[in-house]
Amino acid sequence: MGVTRLKRKEARNRVKAINEAKTIKRLKHVILVKSPHKGTSGIVLEDQQG
Repeated sequence: MGVTRLKRKEARNRVKAINEAKTIKRLKHVILVKSPHKGTSGIVLEDQQG
């Protein structure tokens, strides 16, 4: 009986650890979006429109 409980506990802990790792990876993931104005550094955008 004790072995079965330990196996169940081990399975639960493994699932929790996997889910925790997934959550940490998801929360730490940063999406980098390139700026559309990267090449126009120092230029006032209002001047470009007209």
